[in-house]
Amino acid sequence: MNDYQNHPLAGADDLDSAMSKLWAFYKKYFAGMYIISVVMALLSGIITSRFDMSSLYSGYSVDPQQLLEMMKGMVVPYSLLLIVTFVSGVLLHAWILERPLGQENTILKVLKGSLIALIPVLIVFIVFCIAGAMLTTIGLVLLVLPGLFAVLYISTVAIFALPVTLIETRNPGLIISRSFSLAHNKFWPNIAWVIVLALIIIVIAIVIGGLTMLPFSGTFMKALADPGDATAMLEMAKNPVYIGLSSLATALVTPVFPILAFILYFSNNAENPAEVITPEDDNKVKVEDLYPRMPDNQ
Repeated sequence: MNDYQNHPLAGADDLDSAMSKLWAFYKKYFAGMYIISVVMALLSGIITSRFDMSSLYSGYSVDPQQLLEMMKGMVVPYSLLLIVTFVSGVLLHAWILERPLGQENTILKVLKGSLIALIPVLIVFIVFCIAGAMLTTIGLVLLVLPGLFAVLYISTVAIFALPVTLIETRNPGLIISRSFSLAHNKFWPNIAWVIVLALIIIVIAIVIGGLTMLPFSGTFMKALADPGDATAMLEMAKNPVYIGLSSLATALVTPVFPILAFILYFSNNAENPAEVITPEDDNKVKVEDLYPRMPDNQ
């Protein structure tokens, strides 16, 4: 059974300590997280470049049947994109959890933990997506702000799902209930931490995105000058150089939210602890399970 009490992301009591732990962890374990993030971004970029978006845009002038056929052609690459993003996300979370422990065969343990967690987490995120879509739709029907709060609420709850799966249980029902329990343990601070970090990432992403666009500023200015020539931007997104640069840039911020997920988990779990499990514990048979239970003495 792994002991995560001394994990470097454990023990954050306020936003300042959380940011300090996040930055210290990011610097110390940057290489492994960055490699995983770059591979994920490259695969996503390559798959995205297969989307025939120019035909989709021009599809508004054709009949609905032709438009439907073009959208059907995007099902396979879009499904591959979701699979790559999902599997890479689980792998990155597992690496962040196990790498600081310094145990032997860390890579094998990360791969095994990720594989075991895939199906339960997939079920959980499907449930969260359905619930989030329903809450967001209801919120937007009422007002815009309730809809935004619904997105923020589901996102805050969902951020606990992978840490709970990797540390505590593989049962989808228990993962969902435990995620809600942890999210509501310190509800407003949890949401505040997510908002602050999201705003920081947005600002950094805008700056990095601008730097990535510099080699393609001519294409970008051409598209701005002539909005009808949107195909120039679409073709730029298929450029191998752009895919490579954007992948290297995107990978800089990709590990931030997974790191925050474990900071929030350990912070909330300190006041509401649960038994920690390892993959070996899932189906472990105890000696007493081999014998029939004796009736209790009255």
